[in-house]
Amino acid sequence: MEIKNLLIHLHNNVEAFTLKPRHIDCIREMLPGVRITVAEGNLDFMQKLPKAECVLVWVFKPEWYAVASALKVLFTPAAGHDWVATDPTGRVKTFYGSFHGRIMRESLLSMMLYFNRRLGMSLSDKKQKIWGRLDYSNCAALFSQRVLIVGFGALGRSMAELLKEFGARVTGVRRGSVATERKQNVDKMIGFDRLEEELQEADHVVLVLPGGTETDGIFTARHFNAMKQGAYLYNLGRGNCYREEDLLFALQNGPLAGAGLDVFTEEPLQIASQLWEQPNVLITPHSSAMSGEYIDLFLQELFETLRESTIISESNE
Repeated sequence: MEIKNLLIHLHNNVEAFTLKPRHIDCIREMLPGVRITVAEGNLDFMQKLPKAECVLVWVFKPEWYAVASALKVLFTPAAGHDWVATDPTGRVKTFYGSFHGRIMRESLLSMMLYFNRRLGMSLSDKKQKIWGRLDYSNCAALFSQRVLIVGFGALGRSMAELLKEFGARVTGVRRGSVATERKQNVDKMIGFDRLEEELQEADHVVLVLPGGTETDGIFTARHFNAMKQGAYLYNLGRGNCYREEDLLFALQNGPLAGAGLDVFTEEPLQIASQLWEQPNVLITPHSSAMSGEYIDLFLQELFETLRESTIISESNE
């Protein structure tokens, strides 16, 4: 496959997700024989779309494929299919970002260490000028703990890789078949049907499930009740996988000792939500993948994919 016309529409109100002039220069350097156009806005993008052979976008609606008669391949930094639909005819190859785990696993690790090392207590003691040294004896180390990752795709595998470096015992959970799943960086792989029994042993439960009807409410009150007393829950996938009231009950009445939450059913999180008032809850604003390196990682993955597709030849480098 060869492309001669690349159209870019990656405007975003989040600074970390915005294409910079240095990124454009990098693309031009890597694709010297390709005509590169940066759309000025939505209208300009739609006007130029019919001639584009390759597009870099945040949003692409199903009906746009019919307009994009010359389009061969589409790339998006987004990991989920929320904003970019695959071509219903199969004519256009659609590539979603798979680099997010390298950033998100650090967000997860920071949450885990916050709870394990009692950093909330440290902040409170500092504010009150308390030297509470005797209160740290119950700190826990990751190398002595079990971590359960529910939704063991690209994100889960990347998180497992980092956690294994800390010596944690990691169990991956998949909704589909686990027979062909490689056991790299995990001590055990199980299906979703065995989740309840594994919850009883896990010190940290990480949810990185995709959105959609298949995962609506998939983590139920029964699952919360099955969790180990004093365990911690983290959600860096999508907010639809449990009911907020079930989470609150587990936080207020046990077994949960705390939770690190980056995603929610409604975003922004409603001011009236009781989650804001929970002292044992960390809240981040759907920012676990935000980093100054975000677009750089996307371009790195883009160029690797183009090379593998022989769109970039060695002579162009």
